[in-house]
Amino acid sequence: MRNNLFLLLGVIILYLAPAMVLKTTYGESYSMWQDENDWVPDGEGGWRQNGQPSDQMPLEPSVEVPIAISYLPIFLPALLLILFLFTPLNKYIESKPSGAGKEENRNVKE
Repeated sequence: MRNNLFLLLGVIILYLAPAMVLKTTYGESYSMWQDENDWVPDGEGGWRQNGQPSDQMPLEPSVEVPIAISYLPIFLPALLLILFLFTPLNKYIESKPSGAGKEENRNVKE
């Protein structure tokens, strides 16, 4: 159980850390946790309206975020899950059957 919590913590960190770095690097151009009604980069340094945004148009020029970079916070946690679920590292997150430990203790006492 404890190993599963470490795996979950690793997934959360591998999502939040790159997302925060991208948000500080690209500013308003990186749409992290934004809804449909927002300003999106138009590819020419300006902004276009998507839906009915409640905020004013950002004053800074927009920057086009590369697709591979923008999906990095999704791919890193997925890679960690693939690594621990489909490789021999799987044994570190498997739980032992509860009855197996009791039988071993009986054999040791006898």
